[in-house]
Amino acid sequence: MSVSCSDFTDIEPTHSLTDNNAFLSIDDIELHLTGIYSAFQSGGHYGRAFSMLPDMMTDNLAESVESLGTYRNVVDWLYVANDGTISGVWATPYSTINDCNILLKNVDRFKETRAGQKNRLKGQALAIRALAHFDVLRYFGQDYERNSNLLGVPIKLESNLDKPVRNTVKEVYDQVYADLAQAKSLLGNIDVAINTAVKRSRIDAICVDAILARVALYAKDYSTAISSASSVINSQFDLAARSEFASIWAEDAIANEVIWSITFQQGDGYVGGDVFFAVNNRVSFKPSLTLLPSYNATTDIRYTSYFSNNTSIRPGELIVSKYLGRNGSTDGVVNFKAFRVGEMYLIRAEARALSGLEPAAMADLNALRAARISGYVNETLTGAALLGAINVERRKELFLEGHRWFDLRRVGEGINRGGDCQAPSTTCSLSASSFRWVWPIPQDEILANPSISSQQNAGY
Repeated sequence: MSVSCSDFTDIEPTHSLTDNNAFLSIDDIELHLTGIYSAFQSGGHYGRAFSMLPDMMTDNLAESVESLGTYRNVVDWLYVANDGTISGVWATPYSTINDCNILLKNVDRFKETRAGQKNRLKGQALAIRALAHFDVLRYFGQDYERNSNLLGVPIKLESNLDKPVRNTVKEVYDQVYADLAQAKSLLGNIDVAINTAVKRSRIDAICVDAILARVALYAKDYSTAISSASSVINSQFDLAARSEFASIWAEDAIANEVIWSITFQQGDGYVGGDVFFAVNNRVSFKPSLTLLPSYNATTDIRYTSYFSNNTSIRPGELIVSKYLGRNGSTDGVVNFKAFRVGEMYLIRAEARALSGLEPAAMADLNALRAARISGYVNETLTGAALLGAINVERRKELFLEGHRWFDLRRVGEGINRGGDCQAPSTTCSLSASSFRWVWPIPQDEILANPSISSQQNAGY
């Protein structure tokens, strides 16, 4: 039998992955989504960049002499465009975005095994794509205003190797809002329950509301922030009681306050290891001298949940113990709580205060404090005093949950490390007007993509 050359060239390669041979059924799409969630464990996302780093870079933590100095250029705001940490924080969300685009491109090729299965897959992918675009905007975008025409980040809606320009901040928000709206609609009609009361490991419709509440607060879209946070607060979720709060972090049980949790297992790395690495008993960062007095050590359940002077671990020394591990152990494995009801109360309080709804804002602040502080007596604050109190409460409540750096930038505050600025730290203050609040576009991205070669952020 004779075979022509064209017969050989028409044969699809069997040892290289394409969309056609990587996905053979909708079960493969399900596995692909699991991989997307696993990527959140990366140091470029919730493993560090959007968990520990925003506190390491600010006045919440002080670097100790035990630190290996791995992230000192970032911690001391000395970064340049070719910094490896910067590159990783840019690349990781875009890798996630690409994987979401691959899912969205291929899911309709296959039949559902249950009605609503595709809605569930698409809805989660769209929500994750929105969150990843928003997260990369938080570090690299030139502004947070909803309708700003300053440079944001490139929007990626296809899994191709193009060379996109940076979209405006407004265009990025437009896409984030659109993706979240579609995700919410799809996730309202799905085939199976995504989450259970004990394992909030997937994004569902309620979590989409939580994401939108956070996005809207940054965008100063206060009406949306209020309505979205209220949707979460009025659902089955609630603030954990003081008797339950510590269990959120010890993971004896998952309190009903956790909206979405990033699952970590042995071998995935250690949430909080950059601050206190329990395996080697190394304290790289200590709680700052200005943070600790903001808590009442006797009455505030957050103090004993976040810090410890356990003499069996570090005799005579206060350490950050928030992420020590499951069941109070020191195995260093614990899930990261990406969204909690406590944040929703604070989002709604701030948005209400800035919308002239001060009594309602004060009610939210009082509710959160009463859930955390034994014997708390309601206060009545207005104006700058109310906003200041909300900002302080965010610092206390959301410690090491990925917010402090972005909160200071949002409200236009600088950083002064004061008495915490000792060796090995080399930089003690950062003014609110410094260009370093906006990170440089990584040099390797600039070199690989001529379309943004003239769009580097100022100062780099």
